Amino acid sequence: MAFLAFLCGLLGPAFVGLHAHWVRVRRKIRAATIETFCSVFCSKVIFAGIVATVYMIVCWSVGGPLLYPERLVADDLVNPGEMPIYWRTGYGEEIHLVLYGVIYFFFTIAFVTLKLPAGIFAPMFVTGATLGRLMALVLSRIMGPLGHARVACFALVGGAGLTSSVTQTFSAGLIAYGLTGMEGLLLPVLLVTLISCGTAMQMSHNIYDNSCLLKHIPLLLVPSSHQSLRVYAKDLMEAIRDNYIVDSEPIEVSELSKILKAVKSQAPIPVVHSEGHPLLVGSIPHQMLAVLIEACKVADRHVVSMREDDVVPLIDQCPLVLNKDANLQKIAFLFHTLRAEYAFVVDMGQAVGIVTRQRLIEFQEKNVYLY
Repeated sequence: MAFLAFLCGLLGPAFVGLHAHWVRVRRKIRAATIETFCSVFCSKVIFAGIVATVYMIVCWSVGGPLLYPERLVADDLVNPGEMPIYWRTGYGEEIHLVLYGVIYFFFTIAFVTLKLPAGIFAPMFVTGATLGRLMALVLSRIMGPLGHARVACFALVGGAGLTSSVTQTFSAGLIAYGLTGMEGLLLPVLLVTLISCGTAMQMSHNIYDNSCLLKHIPLLLVPSSHQSLRVYAKDLMEAIRDNYIVDSEPIEVSELSKILKAVKSQAPIPVVHSEGHPLLVGSIPHQMLAVLIEACKVADRHVVSMREDDVVPLIDQCPLVLNKDANLQKIAFLFHTLRAEYAFVVDMGQAVGIVTRQRLIEFQEKNVYLY
């Protein structure tokens, strides 16, 4: 099982890398033939028809399980019973598994770039299931018969492992477990999912992030370089200076207006305990502070306290906080996982700066070698 998980962890980055290479090659061919007659064949609709035609020719040439729907093949692979006759005739079950897995692996790369309805999850699950079942058959030749039930377990685990490796998500393991509902498979499925997903994370981005990068969509990535461990929150933050609100004493509305103007971005304003000890106790959103100032002007109020009953609900008392020595890898992982837009940087509990998602994206664009 561990070897199967590691193999799935290697095939996932290979799929992502080949997908990126295929997209770049298509762009180069389209750019080179844009003013020639060959550009007709590079159009999205015609090219999709060409790829679909080639796939049909390959399927009819090989025959066997390639002539049957994907949902039926997936059911055959994870079924604890004997494989249907079209798997065992012709080339034989082992050769059919190899051909099906290889053809599906490479044609999925082509299909996901076409203007046709195509997915990643189901094709990768079926491809991984062929790998798992093939490995089980090889082991049965070496160690003796494993039984149909164990062979099906290998297929299920392989499908979950390859899917989690390509998408770098753990939900594939839970879905695979949900297909059977067998509690005995929960541990091996989750173990293979963790190993394959962890292996893939060390080698490449997942297929969704990679697609965003290929389309030049701004995306915050988690750096994989060891050099990113030497970049800290104190190197990325914007210093707060005097742009904070004191919680322990009333503050003039005019002072709040100055703070609001001084903060050029839409980042929230930190609320601290006192000027002498600026311990972070919360934050107030930029828009909420503007509303508060406007309400005070309408009511002709010149002083306001952050502890008033009508002001306290405006304060976020649990903002995301980072230590000043937190490294870039940890910061990017938190922003990526929590979908955070900002985080305050503290030193011994005292607010010293703020890190925003925009700042991390700008740093990423200037330091690509870290990612």
